Amino acid sequence: MKDSAVVIFADMKGFKGYERGLVPIAGKPMIEYVLEGVPDDVSDIFIAVDDEKKAHAYNEIAEEHWAKVVVSENISHSTREKIEFAISTASSSSVLVLPCDIPLVTREFTSFLIEASVKFPAVIPRNQMRESMYLIAAYQTKPFIEVFLRNPKDDMDSIVKKVCGILYLSSNSLKIFDEKLLMFMRVSSPVDVKRVENILKRKKISRE
Repeated sequence: MKDSAVVIFADMKGFKGYERGLVPIAGKPMIEYVLEGVPDDVSDIFIAVDDEKKAHAYNEIAEEHWAKVVVSENISHSTREKIEFAISTASSSSVLVLPCDIPLVTREFTSFLIEASVKFPAVIPRNQMRESMYLIAAYQTKPFIEVFLRNPKDDMDSIVKKVCGILYLSSNSLKIFDEKLLMFMRVSSPVDVKRVENILKRKKISRE
């Protein structure tokens, strides 16, 4: 995994007076759970934001986790621009992309995505509606850089159709990592925060 980087996107709107990734969940910032779900031996970790104010807000937690904050206004425009930015930012053979608001993601799952991307140009989960989750996926950088350059106006759906050999993961197959697929839960409101805190509490009790 030493030739793999991770880009965590933290450009989304916050709530409760915090940037989205810094919303407290059970006493610590939400993005910290995502950072803890990243394998130890990746080469680089980046936190991607869309303005300097957010960059400043994330600097401290980035330093604590040996990550670097990177800024681009374009990443808020489209999924394609996010993935293109992640791939161009990483100086590695593959890159794992994650959002900052999935605190229940597991290291077992992220490790699998990175390891599988050694053999496949992309490893892309699909949700129960068979929609591709491009922002929770792993990509080889070289084939995608080439396709992005040749097709500057294509959206992400069109881009992936031009790359051969992509591994798509069905929601049923992903239950081996998380039977209830809670690792994909996006936190975007105080209600979601409370739900995650309850899930974490139950998990802690079950381990004791």
